[in-house]
Amino acid sequence: MEIIAVIGVIFVSICAMLSQLEVDYDPLIVDKSVVLARTQKQVFYYVADFHNHKKWIGGIGKTEELDDSLMGEGKQFYQMVETPFVGETKQQLEILQYTPTSKLVYNSNMELLKPRMELEITPGNKPGQTRLTWKTYSRRRSYLFCVSMLLVIYY
Repeated sequence: MEIIAVIGVIFVSICAMLSQLEVDYDPLIVDKSVVLARTQKQVFYYVADFHNHKKWIGGIGKTEELDDSLMGEGKQFYQMVETPFVGETKQQLEILQYTPTSKLVYNSNMELLKPRMELEITPGNKPGQTRLTWKTYSRRRSYLFCVSMLLVIYY
């Protein structure tokens, strides 16, 4: 029994250390890209309209604006999100960068991942095409998170 207790203490100690040590970057969770037969302007304004998210992002429900301010940096929203094992949760989003026709960056307060989404809209290889690149980073930087949760998310 003593060996099990020693192993338990070592395991807990390692987890405690890994939870305190951090990487110096936001870990990348998702990196997807698609080419669409639309103009950059059409793609940008479609993805930047958070009310459209439920049409193209799985698990998104109702979206509501927190204020009447114009769309741009600092604008905040609530979204209802269906989360595995948890059910529907209300998450707050905040626009960090809003560059019409080219880039949209926003944070979510989703507790598990603390995600930051970056959407870049660039010209496609042919006229009339646009490339949409979506990257999601986690603002959780602990080594423990990186070696445990990120491995679960990837697989």
